[in-house]
Amino acid sequence: MAKLQKLTGILDIIVFAAATLAIAGVFYEGMTLKWYGFVGVLVVCMDYTFLPATVLHLIADRSMKERAVHLFSLLLVIAAVVMKICGIAYPPLTLVLWYFYIWFLYGSLLIRRYVCAAHPNSL
Repeated sequence: MAKLQKLTGILDIIVFAAATLAIAGVFYEGMTLKWYGFVGVLVVCMDYTFLPATVLHLIADRSMKERAVHLFSLLLVIAAVVMKICGIAYPPLTLVLWYFYIWFLYGSLLIRRYVCAAHPNSL
């Protein structure tokens, strides 16, 4: 279980970095009003690192509170897949909220893991 916890810690960093780059890429596209192919690659990297990280957290996390957040994430993924299969278009606002949801979730996981663990009485 310790190895799985270590793996989730590494995946948390990767997902957070991928989400940060994807958000920065989308912001850069908006600032320049141009479409760049690499931004799509960044978004795909974010999504495809988020999926295994969510599943691993559901397996590795011990408390129900932690699992509930990742179960909610999994339900969001299932809803997105169902919408895609049914041909329902995603409103642009939902994509923005999705990017920031992943960014804030994995940012908070990293803060809890590294900052709170180093300073347990600080928060």
